[in-house]
Amino acid sequence: MKNLKTIIKVKEINGTSFVGVSNYTNSKGEISNQTFIVGINYANLLSNDLKNIKSISTMRKVVAMFTDNEKAIVKKGYNELVSSLVKRTASEKEKEQLLANNDSTIVRSVAQSEAYVSVSKGLKAKEGALYIYGLCVAKTILKKGVYPTTKKQVKTVIKNQIKKLAELREVKYKQFKLGQTETLKLQGVEI
Repeated sequence: MKNLKTIIKVKEINGTSFVGVSNYTNSKGEISNQTFIVGINYANLLSNDLKNIKSISTMRKVVAMFTDNEKAIVKKGYNELVSSLVKRTASEKEKEQLLANNDSTIVRSVAQSEAYVSVSKGLKAKEGALYIYGLCVAKTILKKGVYPTTKKQVKTVIKNQIKKLAELREVKYKQFKLGQTETLKLQGVEI
């Protein structure tokens, strides 16, 4: 019944809308309240991220990273980020050519989009579960989760630093698997 109410309310969204998720529990046991915007045009978001990462301001920040990091790794990380954004913002015809050439970025992108069935703006389904997705604008952690320590490669750490320096919004684009314990607030209505 809760899923049906969610589908009905989300279908009423025109344009963009704020969505509040209260008491969301992730797979690591973290409990949080989050606010995000649904209905954002993801292609425009990526296009703006591409402009940001190629800006002179970001380039200066990336060059400044050379003093504390190996120059070749910084360049490679930066170029991989730009290349990924260029491919994901390409025209449909260019994406078809990349897919025909088995480009890993586009193959992963297509697999990700085909894994879900779009229900409406900001809502998709997979294997009977509902997911709300959008741009996270606020998060308050109510209970910390248990996260395993992982050893990241130097290039991954550098790419994450570059994403932060360039203020890429794609890293704040999230999806939430809806369960039974969280409360949603859509357009002033709690579900």
